[in-house]
Amino acid sequence: MTSQATVVALFVALVVVLIMLVRDYRIRRALEQASSLVYKQRVQITRLEHSLAHSEAIRKALLEHNFDPILIIDDAQKITACNQAAQVLGKCALGSSLIEATRSYELDMLALDALSGRNGLPRTVNIHNRPYRAQVVPVRDIAIVFLRDISELQRLGRARRDFVANISHELRTPLAALRLLVDSLTPTLADPTPVQSRLIHQMNTQLSALTQLVQELSDLAQIESGQVPMRMVRASMRETVEQVIARLSPQAEQAGLALINEVPEDAYGLFDPAQIQRVLSNLVHNAIKFTPQGSVVVFVCSPEQKQQKLRELAEQDPEAARLQPDELLLVGVRDTGVGIPREELPRIFERFYKVDRARGQAGTGLGLSIARHIVEAHGGRIWAESTLGKGATFYFCVPIEP
Repeated sequence: MTSQATVVALFVALVVVLIMLVRDYRIRRALEQASSLVYKQRVQITRLEHSLAHSEAIRKALLEHNFDPILIIDDAQKITACNQAAQVLGKCALGSSLIEATRSYELDMLALDALSGRNGLPRTVNIHNRPYRAQVVPVRDIAIVFLRDISELQRLGRARRDFVANISHELRTPLAALRLLVDSLTPTLADPTPVQSRLIHQMNTQLSALTQLVQELSDLAQIESGQVPMRMVRASMRETVEQVIARLSPQAEQAGLALINEVPEDAYGLFDPAQIQRVLSNLVHNAIKFTPQGSVVVFVCSPEQKQQKLRELAEQDPEAARLQPDELLLVGVRDTGVGIPREELPRIFERFYKVDRARGQAGTGLGLSIARHIVEAHGGRIWAESTLGKGATFYFCVPIEP
């Protein structure tokens, strides 16, 4: 009996030992797993700390070593960080509001639009009487304000316009003298030879081209500087087109072209009729030069195409996204000429630019540039669509009466 009790006691002790060993093993295993997990978490924390330190170093480098003012604002439009260049704006203390630091309502509204998820296009704002090109980029619950001082660019632009205006003015006197000399020389040749007649004709042609160039340079400088006021009135686009057709019909007939007005009677807009006539005249002159005989030049105004055309324009020109189709009148001048290569389309409105210089010697290269500045002075846009060998269509838009 005693031996049986001993066996039972030994068995129970063995079971207890086994249970304790199993429990100890499980505890050690759990501790090892916990230790491994803690180690992995420490490694991740170390990597995150390195990443944060790296990001902070990049942020500081971008802020401190950028010559343009940069500000970071939170969703309450409070400044959370700014670089050294932003100190020129005045009170740029951390925690102050954007409008306190800049005193610019336009910039404050631009930041509000960006924080609200609306598309904030770059725009020019005045901060402490200096012009800046501003753009606000939202990043989650903050926004980064980028500013670029454009006062020097504006000064250079004014200097260039003044230079062009002065040169144009100074060239008028010698051109008038040359014209007088040619006109005085012509009557002295009672019986001019064919060579003399050809030379006098060429002199007159070149004088006319140079006079036109000087006049267009002067006009372009005045339009760019805002010295040409736009007298915005409610006017009929169809009547404006009719006046252009009446004036240019002799040239079109001589070139073997027909000018067709398809602008509807109810196409009214808010624009300067004299300046829009100039835009249309420049477009027609361009079509006459590059359209073969027997073709047509059509003036169109299709309300049903307006949204589609403006949407296509916005894909190429981000600033055109601000245009509201319901507030604009779209006009097109379509020809069936030689067309314009696709790669040339972005440059055709540059001054002095000619797509085909071998065939474009008759023009000055300023007509389309003048048209662009007039349309933009109306608050609109002008662009072209073309298929090589099938003609081109020039579109522009002006405001509709409020």
